[in-house]
Amino acid sequence: MHDGVHLKKYSIDDERLQSAVAALDPAIALLALVHLTGDRTLLRTLGAAFDGVPRAAQSSFSPRDLGPPKEVDAAVVKQIREMLIAQMAKDPHPLITFPDRALFQQMAEFCIGIPLGEQAVAMGREQAGFSKDEGAAEASRVPGPDFNVLILGGGMVGLIAAIKLKAAGFDYRIVERNKSVGGTWYLNTYPNVAVDTPSVQYSLSFEQNASWSKYYPRGAEYLAYLQMVADKYQVTDNIDFNTEVQSCVWDEDRKLWTVTCVCDGETKTYEARAVISAFGFLTKPSMPKVDDLDTFEGPLVHSGYWDDSIEVEGKKVVIVGTGATSAQLATNLSGRASHVTVVQRQPNYMMPDEKTLKDVDANERWALEHIPFVTQWSRFQSLVSMLTLPVSPGVIDKDYRERTGGVSALNEGARQVSLNYIESKFADYPELKRKVTPDFPFFAKRPILDCGYYDTLKRPNVDLVEGSLARCEKDAVVLADGTRIEADVVALATGYSLAFLSNIDITGRDGRSLEDVWNPYPFAYKGLEVPGFPNFFITSGPNSGLTASHTTLGEQQVHYVVECLKAMVERDLVALDVSEKACTEYCQAIEQRLEDTVWVQKGTAHGYYRHESGKVVLAYPGTNLEYWSALRRPDLGDYDTIARQ
Repeated sequence: MHDGVHLKKYSIDDERLQSAVAALDPAIALLALVHLTGDRTLLRTLGAAFDGVPRAAQSSFSPRDLGPPKEVDAAVVKQIREMLIAQMAKDPHPLITFPDRALFQQMAEFCIGIPLGEQAVAMGREQAGFSKDEGAAEASRVPGPDFNVLILGGGMVGLIAAIKLKAAGFDYRIVERNKSVGGTWYLNTYPNVAVDTPSVQYSLSFEQNASWSKYYPRGAEYLAYLQMVADKYQVTDNIDFNTEVQSCVWDEDRKLWTVTCVCDGETKTYEARAVISAFGFLTKPSMPKVDDLDTFEGPLVHSGYWDDSIEVEGKKVVIVGTGATSAQLATNLSGRASHVTVVQRQPNYMMPDEKTLKDVDANERWALEHIPFVTQWSRFQSLVSMLTLPVSPGVIDKDYRERTGGVSALNEGARQVSLNYIESKFADYPELKRKVTPDFPFFAKRPILDCGYYDTLKRPNVDLVEGSLARCEKDAVVLADGTRIEADVVALATGYSLAFLSNIDITGRDGRSLEDVWNPYPFAYKGLEVPGFPNFFITSGPNSGLTASHTTLGEQQVHYVVECLKAMVERDLVALDVSEKACTEYCQAIEQRLEDTVWVQKGTAHGYYRHESGKVVLAYPGTNLEYWSALRRPDLGDYDTIARQ
């Protein structure tokens, strides 16, 4: 759990140790003390003082009732801190590294002050890094040399797949179109690009990083983390870079996939028993459907293709869009350009977090790096909403709606946080307040974190203009209402489309193409598999999103894929194909549940949550805990299987 690099004895008088422990959450300090001493009774003798005291809430997107303003007895806190300092001076090597399930539950419930069910304990134990692949079947057979797996994409999920396949004994290869791993974090280099999930959570459960520089890391730092992961787990040598997938064809006679790629201009063919698509949800930049973009004579760039050579200093810049990317861009460019105009088609709910732009506090970072298990329990606290929410905040509570006209008490709590934040920021700017206030349900489109955007809008050299882009002139953009805005540079922060493999020819059984099967809209069993495409797994697939960060979902989906492949080895199967019946029943149930959500009953909201067909094909209507539970092991009764001859 700790690499031992920093595990050295410290003097009781060490100022760094004292400062770090003094700043440490006392609940986490006590948990670290239990690990170090092996004394479980501390949870009873000292932990009793925490009864009724609210613990830290980490997620800005899921505010929760923190309870009455009660504090832990100062004398108990002082005792815990003194004991922790003394133990670090005596021996910083923990006696308990992997708590058994019962002890973990006791520690976890103490950490967050909330009781946990059996499934929440299992998921929390895995995500906090105290176990791996909860619910996995124990293998009794080793994959044969002919059971190779091809992974499409070397981003975050592709790396997870490689690491997990390697651990399970499968031969694998990654094909990646870019020159490096990282996926979106390799491609997106626009100014201020950053993660909007807390850094303590936006990392792999089995490779947690104690040394993030910011609470919400910038893109370059996250890319470096992924590159480190690839090197540490020795998967880089199994990656073919500069290799773009063109087609995947199922060979029914040989029961394998033939994948055609282009590498440095030359065609290259792979054969694989199974294929894992790891391209992510959003890979196709969405360009405005307007005429005359080429008419503009200055630099015009989509955020997904940012060009650092573009000069913005002293220029008039127009940013089209008001999502997370636009907010990050505007915050950066407003301090460099002579004038910035943000074109807003629709506002977003924006959530406050005082840590959004801050560096990790020096004392906190020291504790994360040096005191065993502070990183793991800090991460666990950040998972509290995923582990404890009984229902998704996107689900409509019919009784609540009948009484109030709103969505649910949970949803309304989050909405009010955003509205109160708008009021606090724009009390003296009534017109800006009107412009940035959404008129649709909270979570009907993606809420974003304020990265300084609201303060940026109040700068004298920034204008927020309502409207949609209609056309370009050589030195200006023109909106649908005829408004003309002069520009030297145009930045399109118009996001991405839900591509879902639309740029690859995928042919399954009986010559059926995935494009045809997914006409008019994409679907998948558990968001991962489509009938007629055996041994083909689609991570970040239809209706599997919006319940957790991409890292968390990636681990969960890869776990299921590996369990499917292990089941094939155990039963000596050459093909595993989800049945039409199982897929149809699953998708119908998902669609029915989605009817009572803000993604369907969206009001005026638009955005990438919905497919061009109008169908909601991104969201999963349950909680992440529910989805995690559904992905523990495959039910082979839902599959058509073919045994080896």
